[in-house]
Amino acid sequence: MTGIANWTRDLDLDLGLAEIRDCFDEHWTLRALAGASVGVDPEDAFSGASELSEAVNGLMAGFAQAKPALATILGGRGNDYQRCLWYILAGRDPLGTAVDLGRLVEMLERRCALAREAAVAGTGVAVAQDPYVTDEVDGPLGVFSADFTLGRQWRPFAHSL
Repeated sequence: MTGIANWTRDLDLDLGLAEIRDCFDEHWTLRALAGASVGVDPEDAFSGASELSEAVNGLMAGFAQAKPALATILGGRGNDYQRCLWYILAGRDPLGTAVDLGRLVEMLERRCALAREAAVAGTGVAVAQDPYVTDEVDGPLGVFSADFTLGRQWRPFAHSL
């Protein structure tokens, strides 16, 4: 095999996430987000973090559909990864939350692109063991109304919500 895909052979897709997770110079919430993403399927991680980031950005912009979107994410079956990401950030500064999620999404997008390229080339990649051992809900699933109250830290951003 020749060409650009050759370098993807047995590439460790989680190396970048682990590097951020272990870097004491990074903000602790970004480190926690990266650590929570190690081992998660590349497509699932990217789409889940992107969807959550979109909801958070919508909250900051005051979009009415953002609260129902977040409620759906938090109450959805099989959304343990997204709930994990949200609860790492819940109660924190909205701008920092949006920035950290945005950086995570960028990392996961590159990770996903590498996985896709390796799949096309048939070279295979290394990914840590998926931390989610079941597709079933692990514990009680909450019911989240779209009419929830955001903390006062969101008021400058979500004044119309």
